[in-house]
Amino acid sequence: MVSSKTLAPALLPLAAQAATIPRDETKGLQWGPCDLNTTLPVQCAKLTVPLDYTNSLSNETLELDVIRYPAQKEPKRGSIMLNFGGPGQDGLESMLDYAEIMAPVTGGYHDLVSWDPRGTGKTLRFSCWPNDTTGYFGAMGNGLASAADSALGKLWGEGEVIATQCKNQLGKTNEYVGMAFAARDMMSIVDALGEDGMLRYWGISGGTTLGATTLALFPDRVDRVVLDGVMNAHEYYNSFGEPEMVASTDATFEEFMRGCVAMPQNCALARNRTYKELEAVMVDLFDTIRNNPPVYNGTYVTDFSIFKGHIFSSLYRPASWPALAKAIDDLLQGNLETFIMRVLSGGIPVQDQAILGIRCGDKKPRTDRLSDLEPTIKQYRKQSKWFWDWGYGYYMMPCAQWQSVAKERYEGDFQVKTKNPVLFVGNTWDPVTPLVSAKNMSAGFEGSVVLTHNGHGHLSITQPSNCTYGYIQNYFLEGKMPAKGTVCQPNLPLFAKPA
Repeated sequence: MVSSKTLAPALLPLAAQAATIPRDETKGLQWGPCDLNTTLPVQCAKLTVPLDYTNSLSNETLELDVIRYPAQKEPKRGSIMLNFGGPGQDGLESMLDYAEIMAPVTGGYHDLVSWDPRGTGKTLRFSCWPNDTTGYFGAMGNGLASAADSALGKLWGEGEVIATQCKNQLGKTNEYVGMAFAARDMMSIVDALGEDGMLRYWGISGGTTLGATTLALFPDRVDRVVLDGVMNAHEYYNSFGEPEMVASTDATFEEFMRGCVAMPQNCALARNRTYKELEAVMVDLFDTIRNNPPVYNGTYVTDFSIFKGHIFSSLYRPASWPALAKAIDDLLQGNLETFIMRVLSGGIPVQDQAILGIRCGDKKPRTDRLSDLEPTIKQYRKQSKWFWDWGYGYYMMPCAQWQSVAKERYEGDFQVKTKNPVLFVGNTWDPVTPLVSAKNMSAGFEGSVVLTHNGHGHLSITQPSNCTYGYIQNYFLEGKMPAKGTVCQPNLPLFAKPA
């Protein structure tokens, strides 16, 4: 989740000269109040779609919950569909978090529209252990392979338990929550909007794979599409794991340390250290937490997996790095409370096991032997020395042993010519969707361009850049693409105090 207070762009609106897109309000979605705790001017609607797009003889249907954040300026330019990633993030609640951030970047002339994708919200909610009051199953898969010599085997066993529980609890629901059906749902919403039938879309993180899948299935219906914080969709569908995800995680962590040393007045961890000295301190700290973990308040052992996982997730948001540095510095001084309180405050909200149901059903490789994963694990180790074991227990291990297959999976190679060119956006230092993934995906989409946001964190909006926002806005309003090789700088350096 991101904060509109820290990320709201300071952009001058671009000229609004393109033709207004007409809307037929007499059919399709019927908008009304939302049953949500918000003061935003959002509206909600429901749309009935087929449960199974592959079975033309079935009359079973599914009701989608749809949300709209109306355009704040006139004349209106139609709608931009949003998906907030995961895959497995909901649309309704997430719209409340992102609308005031993303709307100004688009220029404010479009309605922003999203929905609760299959597996989230009330839409085939993917909950594998709804009655697990003890948290027994929920704790599975959260450890890291580097936490102990036996951890990898334990994660593999827990992966089998997770896969079995999801199959037993949800049955055929497993088959109906994949990306291809989500893409068809999105295009059903586009049709129901009663506009021009063309897709305008901004997908972030996991929403980029949904976007790529939709573009490949509906290339002739592409108007303007931004894929921001790009996942490698080839790995998503075709690999046991997704090692390219950690291709720039080490570099991002190193930038955290370099930025700290460069701005010591705003980084408690600096303490007049050089970068090499700080790196050595962190190596020792990782080793201490793994092999001799300190105890907090006589009740809590500082768990290595939680410690390392928290640092990883904190790399998503550079605005949080000064607070992270303070917590680590306190930990080094023997004060565990700051760090422990950060951990206990929670992280990115999740929709039960939606991320498993969607991702695992879409993946093609399956095995009942841990040894078959060794080549993939070697790729992870090659990509990262600090965070090579990220996500094994909750992505790779259960998915390899998953007992269901999505009814429809994209089987192509993402070599696509879209009606209009696509804009990919990638951060130079993104801990989980590296710039190389944006380049790899762009290579298959004829005429597409990669805009390099020379910033840090996950997604272009986490370290704001008027340059990046200007190109995105100009693309949505005028259809103008940045020149190939364009690089934008963030507004402020790391560890700078907000203006």
